[in-house]
Amino acid sequence: MKSLPAIPSLGGLLTGVRRSSRAIPKTTRVPALTVLLFFAAATFLFLFLGPFRSSPTTSSSVAGGHSSGNGAAACDATRGEWVHDPAGARPHYTNATCAFIQDYQNCIKHGKPSLEFLQWRWLPDGGGAGCELQRFDAEAFFRLVRGRSIMFVGDSLASSHVTSLVCTLSQAEAPTRRHTADGFEHWRFPEHDFAVSFFWTPFQVRWRLTHGPPAAVGPDRQGEVFAGPNDLHLDEPDERWMPAAKEHDYVVVSASHWFARPAVYYRRGRAVGCHGCAAAEADGSNVTALPPAYAQRAAFRTVLRALAAGHQGFKGTAILRTVAPTHYSHGGWFDGGECPSTRPFYRNQTAEMAEPEAQFYKAQLEEFRAADAEARANGVRLRLLDVTGIMLRRPDGHPDRYGHGAGDHGCFDVDCLHWCLPGPIDVWNQLLLQIIAS
Repeated sequence: MKSLPAIPSLGGLLTGVRRSSRAIPKTTRVPALTVLLFFAAATFLFLFLGPFRSSPTTSSSVAGGHSSGNGAAACDATRGEWVHDPAGARPHYTNATCAFIQDYQNCIKHGKPSLEFLQWRWLPDGGGAGCELQRFDAEAFFRLVRGRSIMFVGDSLASSHVTSLVCTLSQAEAPTRRHTADGFEHWRFPEHDFAVSFFWTPFQVRWRLTHGPPAAVGPDRQGEVFAGPNDLHLDEPDERWMPAAKEHDYVVVSASHWFARPAVYYRRGRAVGCHGCAAAEADGSNVTALPPAYAQRAAFRTVLRALAAGHQGFKGTAILRTVAPTHYSHGGWFDGGECPSTRPFYRNQTAEMAEPEAQFYKAQLEEFRAADAEARANGVRLRLLDVTGIMLRRPDGHPDRYGHGAGDHGCFDVDCLHWCLPGPIDVWNQLLLQIIAS
């Protein structure tokens, strides 16, 4: 089988340039400390931070304080603050101990000047053992998931979550990694009988490039997808990944940001609207202009209800990870926007989410609740991994200008969408562990 390229850097995808990368063998054993000798600076950081022994993880019915059929959760982990705790927030890995971090996430490699973003720990409000978010414990996680598997479906942020999880777990066992011709990336931890899969799709429903091939394309053509337009069939789950759901115990869906790109919207095979309609008008299409939130809500409704209904035999746990906000200030992606913050927002600081991200988040919460009753009736567990409020308070955790080498960014210089690895995104694994332990 032909190996597929890794998710390109953001600069590459925005300019439509495919980055050259060495093909990944079908199965590759990657020792945890292989890269240590090549990153002296990162090695120093790792030695400075030192190893940290995790404490056992506290069980919780659901992460984020949202319950699915079991009454109220023990606490609301989405409310709290980031506290400065250099010892408690020590990263589980660095680019010196995990070879899977991609350049656009590798802030340490590219010289992010302040590493204080690695010294903050999320502390939920409420206090007490039932509400304390314990440090991630890889061995405790492996004990819970022995004989199981998890699939992540989404965009480059979902890929970053996978990398964060795999890098953390790789400190306990080096995984094997392979790509398959059907678009999946697979990681396996044989000693713990656990598997992780990832499928890249920016929309999760059936889609294609409007002026491209009849089927959806892969991550190597993200630049074209970003430019658009794309045809989105909002009432049809993407059958490239949906049949695989039944083969996994956990399925995590998440993608939202791409719905802001130009697209034509379809229902029952007919165009019903569009966003960024210039291309549709040029083709003579008479469709109504609709906001991105319309399509994003409809897509999540379709996917969540398909999973809740046990589509194609799925009987596992479906997890919705909510939108992770961007933090551009003084402009946007192409007009001087930046994210130079060096610390989280204080508790008393107002943190406002930009549109359409606030609408995306609202739609996710409402569609999650709407699908809950059907999920319980069909023996499917529906859980919410609510990271939005937590990440909204971390403007310091993005690569900013340090997701690439000098001059290696095409026409795109500043990244305030993705997250540094290691970094604040690692808290998602703590919340995921809460869900699995419930």
